[in-house]
Amino acid sequence: MDRHDGGQAVLAPRPRACIFDLDGTLIDSEPNYFASDRAFLARYGIDFTEEFSHSVMGRGSADIMRLFKELYPDNPFTAFPVEEMMAMRDNYYIEYAIGRTRSFPVMVELVETLVRAGMPLGLASGSSPAVISASLEATGLARHFPVVVSAGEVSRGKPEPGIFLETARRMDIEPGACLVFEDSLNGLLAAKAARMRCVVLPAPGSDLAAFLSADLVVEGGPEAADLEDLLALALGKAAS
Repeated sequence: MDRHDGGQAVLAPRPRACIFDLDGTLIDSEPNYFASDRAFLARYGIDFTEEFSHSVMGRGSADIMRLFKELYPDNPFTAFPVEEMMAMRDNYYIEYAIGRTRSFPVMVELVETLVRAGMPLGLASGSSPAVISASLEATGLARHFPVVVSAGEVSRGKPEPGIFLETARRMDIEPGACLVFEDSLNGLLAAKAARMRCVVLPAPGSDLAAFLSADLVVEGGPEAADLEDLLALALGKAAS
């Protein structure tokens, strides 16, 4: 595995809980999200570009809808309240993408191994509760995450730390004892603002220099991840 180690190479003591992002970290949904959003927004004359998609990756759905209101104040789509905008987008995504979404095999094996080891797991996602639920059920991951927090349940989504702090609170774990698995810069910034350690698995071709504050960056993302290295970090052992 090609990897880049951040400034905190030794993760000790053992984390008391692991918190996972969903899209792009556990499931390969980012391409489907982009295709769905691009097709949906084209109905309203909005050109949803890859550059814009990358800039908002990891942010909460409500925050993204508020941004659309700022960027397109006269558009028919942004005339709807934020909650309706989110519901319209989510319904289109669920119909378009859920059946096309797969989980990353290495990440599923990581989750299942941590569950067997007795590690408490939480999930903190920028997607809406409806999308999270549909995605977890479709990929068979729902049973592994008793604690699930959507960005819609906190005042501000990533890169603000609220979603990770709320997940830790519901798990009754101190934030500093949590290890986060993320794929985006916004997710990393949120985890660090919450004073949590963070492993980043960015999409292939990402600028690794943006992730220097991470405790580990896996070049090539989840597809390139080495299970033993991730387990060593999560279980508080020295990485090989």
